[in-house]
Amino acid sequence: MIDLPVELKPAREIIAAHSLDILFYPDIGMDALTYFLAFSRLAAVQCVTWGHPVTTGIPNMDYFISSEHLEPPGAQDHYSERLVLLKRLPVYYYRPDVPETPLSREKLGLPEGYNLYVCPQAPFKFHPDFDAALGNILRHDPRGLLILIEGQNFEHWAKLLMNRFKKSFPEAIDRVRFLKAMPTTEFLSLLMAADALIEPPYFGGGNTTYESFACGLPIVTWPGPFMRGRVTLGCYRQMGVMDCVANDAQVYIRIAIRLANDKPWREYIKARIRANAHALFEDMEAIRELEHFFEKAVLPSL
Repeated sequence: MIDLPVELKPAREIIAAHSLDILFYPDIGMDALTYFLAFSRLAAVQCVTWGHPVTTGIPNMDYFISSEHLEPPGAQDHYSERLVLLKRLPVYYYRPDVPETPLSREKLGLPEGYNLYVCPQAPFKFHPDFDAALGNILRHDPRGLLILIEGQNFEHWAKLLMNRFKKSFPEAIDRVRFLKAMPTTEFLSLLMAADALIEPPYFGGGNTTYESFACGLPIVTWPGPFMRGRVTLGCYRQMGVMDCVANDAQVYIRIAIRLANDKPWREYIKARIRANAHALFEDMEAIRELEHFFEKAVLPSL
């Protein structure tokens, strides 16, 4: 373990001094230091994976490591790096602890008697194309309540969204609630209180997807054309559970409303997720695939 300083020049010098064969970035784009480090050639082979689910556009980045479960046909066109498609999701994810006794709706400040459609994604992920689907869910389910999370430092985004929703579905705007950011246990309790978890197209969940599946909860997903909107789909593929994957807006709306209102079906899907979610967590097959790729990248003759 080497602790790097936050200053670019000394961090770059420390890495270069180790004469690395491979430099593997879990993400590039979420932190300024790693982003600017990536412009330097600090190892013979430099690669990145989907901690930040978009291409870097950086010439010195050789490979983007993804998965067959995540990418659509022709996905190489989406990347400046050479795209590597593993058979497993390229992550070793520790299964999070699930609350044994989740908080009640009352303690979460949510009313009884409503179907809770919870979309726990950051407000900046809500593309305007999603508005019509949200509005139609609320129109077709008069007991539906849309629960969103304002998140850390996104108050302005939440206000912008509410103003947009007032134009998109004004007749149902009184059934939209924004919650403040909350501790993990409270957040997981919110997920478990939902009648239907839904996610936006184009840019869906990452950590939230894994947390939801650890709780045995289905997510309605509408996979987008790029990997950033296909992580939930990838998890479903690896689990072999595809019931809540939609291919268009109408199917998305229909699945969400059924999930919220058809309790036996919802329990059936939850049972299938609980039975198969082990495929997502602490996956040694993914580690072995990464090891094999690293060996081949450094010594192609292997």
